[in-house]
Amino acid sequence: MADVREQLLSIEEKYKRFKQQQFIFITALERSREHARDKTEPVSTVAQVQRYMTHHCSNSTDRCIFSLFLEIISDLGGVLKHLESSLSSQNTSCEGLDTCRDILGPNSNISQLRAHYPHNEINRLSCDEARNFYGGIVSVIPLVLDLLTTYSRGGAQRPTPTATETSQQTVAKNVEMVADLNKDTKKNLSRYKQGAGGWHAGKPAWKPPGNTRR
Repeated sequence: MADVREQLLSIEEKYKRFKQQQFIFITALERSREHARDKTEPVSTVAQVQRYMTHHCSNSTDRCIFSLFLEIISDLGGVLKHLESSLSSQNTSCEGLDTCRDILGPNSNISQLRAHYPHNEINRLSCDEARNFYGGIVSVIPLVLDLLTTYSRGGAQRPTPTATETSQQTVAKNVEMVADLNKDTKKNLSRYKQGAGGWHAGKPAWKPPGNTRR
């Protein structure tokens, strides 16, 4: 597990660089969506970003930021495979890792996925329209990174000075969110097509969906 934690630390360093360039990422998506004539639809899948980089990049800056995003996604996928292999050898499973697999699927519709406090990726988007178009794609990395980091640490609290929740609680909420969104569909790729609370719902604090039926 030590090598997994080292890989995650390396990914976190890359992600710090990516977060500093989020505005560049959004601008690149804007240009690529216009070139691809996708302006009316949100960025819904990781494969869509790959397609933009391959076919619709207008300059080297856009290609560079897309490459960094996809590199982090690939790195997270590598960590996930490592952890899944370890679980397989023990004949056990983990719902959190299943969630990661669904989120990282290149064609999974993540357009309604939303990262929650203490992450601020959504708040950094300039307006509701931007959040609708890009809220899902900017939420993928922080959510998966949280899930994998917490699992690799055995549920230990992730050191976040301003956070009031432990990583384990965050993981529980994210897993519950995905499970609740899946209740109306038999297809994993459709589980993110409903609102997920939090900033997407315009509320100051996130509440797990479906409380009224418990």
